Amino acid sequence: MRYAFRHRMDISSLYVIAHKLAIMSGIVPEWYECCVNSCVAYIGELQDIESCPECSEPRWIINTTKPRRLFCYVPLIPRLQKYFAKPKSRTEILYRSDRQPQGASISDVFDSEHYKNLCQTKVVVDGQELSHCFFSDKRDIAFSTCLDSYLLYKRRRGGPSATPIVLQIYNLKPEIRTHLTRLICLGVIPGPKTPKRLSTFLIPLDMECALLAKGVDTYDCIHHKYFPLHAYNIFQQGDINAIEKFLNIKGHNGFSPCRSCEIKAVNDARGSGDKTYYVPLMHPGASKGWDPCDLPNRQHKDWTTITANIQQTIKKKDQKALAFHYGIKGMPGLTLVNSLNYARGMPWDFMHLLFENVVKNLVHLWTGRFKGLDDGVYDYIFPEHIWEEIGAETVAAVRNIPAAFVRALGNIAKDQSNFTAEGWAFWFLYLAPILLKTRLNDRCYKHMVHLVEIMKTCIQFSLTHDEIDELENDIISWVQEYEK
Repeated sequence: MRYAFRHRMDISSLYVIAHKLAIMSGIVPEWYECCVNSCVAYIGELQDIESCPECSEPRWIINTTKPRRLFCYVPLIPRLQKYFAKPKSRTEILYRSDRQPQGASISDVFDSEHYKNLCQTKVVVDGQELSHCFFSDKRDIAFSTCLDSYLLYKRRRGGPSATPIVLQIYNLKPEIRTHLTRLICLGVIPGPKTPKRLSTFLIPLDMECALLAKGVDTYDCIHHKYFPLHAYNIFQQGDINAIEKFLNIKGHNGFSPCRSCEIKAVNDARGSGDKTYYVPLMHPGASKGWDPCDLPNRQHKDWTTITANIQQTIKKKDQKALAFHYGIKGMPGLTLVNSLNYARGMPWDFMHLLFENVVKNLVHLWTGRFKGLDDGVYDYIFPEHIWEEIGAETVAAVRNIPAAFVRALGNIAKDQSNFTAEGWAFWFLYLAPILLKTRLNDRCYKHMVHLVEIMKTCIQFSLTHDEIDELENDIISWVQEYEK
């Protein structure tokens, strides 16, 4: 428009328009220098260094002080304040205080033990206890932060990626809080790789969380006066890799891989050179295994205690040995406010853990493609022609199902590239019990159906405490049967 009609109209550049819009809205982006590989952001303790401590790449363009890469952070506080600028959005944001407790069931985060404990806990900011408790004002906002890297340009594994930092506002009703227009993006860690020190990119958010915990003067359009707005990050969400980086733990390939308990893993020591660790309840050759009903759960204070022990150790070799044994390398991100529970406030990602991991691995087992394992004595591997029949029937089964339920699925026997988590979920929960009924070994089929029942229970909108206890027992029995 500017170039085609410049002789007839005066239109500002996109940069000028965006800058004016930012000033008018009060939401002005903040730019921070970061590593060219996105290993770290040069903020906090790293603000004065000249090269990346992880990859040694120089911070600036040669012979200049111009950064090679920038990270854009879009502040949270002014966007939360906007909820109280209009009557409609102010009404929406009061869902938390207007909601009635469910008592015997859990249907939202506000029925959780963690939230209820916070309501009785004094707010602590950077070690200083404040006079008020969490959520003592009906206008206080609860939110969670979500991190999950994604591949750019539809690349497969190994391609360039980026990592958005997204907030979900729990004060909005469950049926709208996950809508794209209701999520708040604080910025995108640019890539081309996932960050090595994720906590450095979260420092601006940590500082805002501290300000919000103390209270930020905000105008209330209904009462026509200012009040101290408080908002608290009560859960941290993300896929397994993102949470491992956030918690600063060794993760799924370590000796203590679990973020929830201190269960120890075992390595394949048959000379294959594979450094992957597995966590069976019963280790091969052991006379006694882990009791799934009494696992050694991690505690929130473990991060502080273990980090102090590591820092007191002089030799780096000993520091690495301690981190490897305990699974904790140091303090997590977002440490200024005591609203997060590092041991219990990191929900396990149902989508990645089950639909894109367990279900896919079961399919690999059934087709003889799971890490070279055969089917032992249970005879659960499908002959190739049977699996091709299942693939063809999958295509036929979804052909006339409305797209509101599931997108078109390809032939699962020939090409699984278009199977997203949604596709795997639909196929496993609704098609597999029919397609595999007379084709899979009876014992293995019952085991599969048991998992289907577990998953369907997990995705209910509401669960009673009795159902949760029963669900825990069902999961334990399924895992024990799987190991057999």
